[in-house]
Amino acid sequence: MKKITMLLAFVMLLVFCCSAMAESVSVAVVYSDTVDDKGWCQSMDTGIKNAIAKGYDIDYTPVESVTVPDAPNALDQLAENYDVIIVHGAQFTSATTEIAAEYPDQVFAIGTSDQILGDNIFTYMPMSEEPGYINGIIAAMLTKANKVGIVGPTDGGDSARFIRGFVKALNETNPDAEYMLSWTGSFSDTVGAGDIGKTFIEAGCDVLVGPSQQAVGALRNVDATEGVIWVGQTTSQIVDFPNCVAAAADYDYSAVVIGIIERMAEGKVGGENIPLNYNNGGFIYTFSENAELLPDDVKSAAQAAIDSVIAAPNTIDYANIELK
Repeated sequence: MKKITMLLAFVMLLVFCCSAMAESVSVAVVYSDTVDDKGWCQSMDTGIKNAIAKGYDIDYTPVESVTVPDAPNALDQLAENYDVIIVHGAQFTSATTEIAAEYPDQVFAIGTSDQILGDNIFTYMPMSEEPGYINGIIAAMLTKANKVGIVGPTDGGDSARFIRGFVKALNETNPDAEYMLSWTGSFSDTVGAGDIGKTFIEAGCDVLVGPSQQAVGALRNVDATEGVIWVGQTTSQIVDFPNCVAAAADYDYSAVVIGIIERMAEGKVGGENIPLNYNNGGFIYTFSENAELLPDDVKSAAQAAIDSVIAAPNTIDYANIELK
């Protein structure tokens, strides 16, 4: 009898999942940049496409290069025309909460945020201290000069978590390693990131890292300098810069997209935060196949750390890390 009950429960779950996947969902995503930016925006675009590849019927409309001043008008034009509007960028929080209040029947989602912003707003937050920690282990083991450069955008959101996770692992894995940290003050200032990267390289840093799409400016300088290694975000960085990128931590936002769709199928329209971590498949780590960039012992240490956070998600204590 118990086996029959379990089988019926499994069949009901399968029917529910299939019906949720079969129903088409129209999704508009508001981006601050283009979907080929090698970083933040591209990761969400890839996440949507991954969700589609997993069998979810999504009618997807990307809305690219939206500025903060233009966001309210863009959201107003999108409202009531899509099942869900995903606003990919914490800088759009004020505009999203404002427009969401005017359209209480429209479902919105915004990240990155771990706050509950409204009854019709889902929020999502990458637990980015996890990939930051993995990157920190690799940087700590790869640096020969014991000097590492961190190109930061702004000290907030998932970037703040990423950098603190990175610094935590760097300190724990190689106490002799020092780091230099500078902020561009923007998520899209590739020129400023390039200038910071050049300064770090000239100061003797032989490993650099940087979250968000602006970091590609620094990555270009790393690629042009012999003996300097980049530990980065998005697999496309390895593809585009194979001679200097040792590993990359991709955000797979399909975990968020699928989470929203499944919650909507259950009748939920917001008021909930959706985490992104290794445990729910929200992060994908890619290693370079170049053994000169990434020796086997470094790769093994990084993989062991990944296995650890999969088994125990959201356990990296980054909050008390003080940045210098």
